Amino acid sequence: MLTITGGKWTRRSIKTTARRNTRYTPQSARKALFDIVDVTSKTFIDLFAGSGIMSFEAMSRGAVNAMSVDVSKKACNSILDNKNDLDSSMNLRIICADFRRAIPSLVRKGVGADTVFADPPFDEEYIEPLFAVLNQNPELVNNQGQLIVETSDREKKAVLEFSSLFRLVDQREYAGIVFSILVRK
Repeated sequence: MLTITGGKWTRRSIKTTARRNTRYTPQSARKALFDIVDVTSKTFIDLFAGSGIMSFEAMSRGAVNAMSVDVSKKACNSILDNKNDLDSSMNLRIICADFRRAIPSLVRKGVGADTVFADPPFDEEYIEPLFAVLNQNPELVNNQGQLIVETSDREKKAVLEFSSLFRLVDQREYAGIVFSILVRK
């Protein structure tokens, strides 16, 4: 179980998936991130969503809508169960697809977000393909919006190497992870 760290659902529990390869952003890091990133009245997309905890953190803090994207059917079912446990009427869309298909599809439909959060599996060579898709579809991040990529310390330089259409504005390290905050150039 994970616990929402702020907003209207503070201290509410979120069930995790039974998948062994799913790694969850530590509670202290989630709280620190949402203390510096204001999602109030904004749109939010969570790539590699797992349990959907980042979407639920955003919705709890006043995001107007959120999308959780994950390739795993188990993860998508977990997100749906968590949504129903919290508030089945919340404006959260679940997309069960690989990010390489989901991102271009969303952009073709005119969908973008004020905050796009991506938490790919650490040290498994996802940074380059993630930015390949994002660099081809930068409209996923609205003008004046931000892209936040969570990586291991070993991968933080790769974010700079592959993010040709995005400019790094901040990097923060919490609980052994790195949040790279970028904007469209």
